[in-house]
Amino acid sequence: MTPAAVLHIPTMYLLTGCSSLIGAVILIWLRRDHRESSPALTLFAAGILALGIGFVSFAAREEATGWLAPLLGYAAFGLSAMLVWLGSRQLYGQPRNVGLSAVAGIAFGGYLASLFAIREPNAASAIARIVLSSVFVVAFMGLAAHEAHRSGWIRPLRSVRLMRALLVLFCVLVAARAVAFVAHGIALHPDGSASPGVLRTFFAAIFGSLPFAITVSVLSIANSQLSTRLHRMATTDDLTGLVSRRSLQESADRLLGAAPRGGCIALLMIDVDNFKMINDRHGHAIGDQVLRHVAGVMRRTLRPDALIVRYGGDEFCALVPVPGEAAAFVVAERLRATMEASPHRVDSERIAVTLSIGVTVHRHGKTLRQLLDEADRRAYRAKAEGRNRVVADDVPITA
Repeated sequence: MTPAAVLHIPTMYLLTGCSSLIGAVILIWLRRDHRESSPALTLFAAGILALGIGFVSFAAREEATGWLAPLLGYAAFGLSAMLVWLGSRQLYGQPRNVGLSAVAGIAFGGYLASLFAIREPNAASAIARIVLSSVFVVAFMGLAAHEAHRSGWIRPLRSVRLMRALLVLFCVLVAARAVAFVAHGIALHPDGSASPGVLRTFFAAIFGSLPFAITVSVLSIANSQLSTRLHRMATTDDLTGLVSRRSLQESADRLLGAAPRGGCIALLMIDVDNFKMINDRHGHAIGDQVLRHVAGVMRRTLRPDALIVRYGGDEFCALVPVPGEAAAFVVAERLRATMEASPHRVDSERIAVTLSIGVTVHRHGKTLRQLLDEADRRAYRAKAEGRNRVVADDVPITA
């Protein structure tokens, strides 16, 4: 018994339409749990609903004659592809572009006009509709796949790579279907439908799984993005963008455990000198700008693999791989000199910013807490001895 005899294609289309409606409702219902992704989920829900309407229209074509059902089906498929592209832009963080949306709308209007022009229920018009629809759908689904490919989420999230693969596969199948009809002269009925067969059943089954696959992929991407954002909020200082103190232990353990062979890890405890005076004189908003400025100078001056932490208030610390103990002082002194030479500018005013830095080096058997205490003690000495200096030893302060 052939698959065509087992699977009734109009029934498959009708079930796909029902599952599309369920997928759209799920996306709309869950968008409140994903406020950052809510606009994207709305667009994807509309796209999946349009896809379902297209399948229901083709299911109805088997029972109703005339041109309306095929025209509505192909129009719905084109609208779905366009909405999936717009939803992909939103999902991957692209800014809203009114111009692009307008161009897409104009393209869709031309697509509808072309479909209406070839609405006659005959085989020749059906082939023309298949080719036109395939080109339009592949173009916009291909753009959606490109949005996934170029997004910053493509590397960290497997769900984004899965979505890209699904869209590319769908484009290949749509193109293959069009080629099969055109190049191989598959016979069509006068209304434009094809006779039941293995190939038609195969395409119906594959296309019927698309709404479910897109729904699952979109929700997976939204959940992964939410998890990533929450992790970033928990581990990143929101003012400076540096690593937060609460995640210092975990991040430092990884760095200390991977100390370079033949080298060591320097820990710098960094205090911004007279920061209270800056706040009192210029206000807390300018004080926040100064802290962001200090963070930027540290990023530019220290090694890319250094761990830079907002320790609290006007305090920072940094763990920096260095060739040896002598290099630790050199690194800290370069940072101090760079900061001194980089005042923060507010309009025409220059706000001098200097640092007091205590330095220690990780040695076998010392805990992170001991390193922090040692570096903090030396930073206190640097401030007590006049500020704007580096202290890398434990010589006691003399009265």
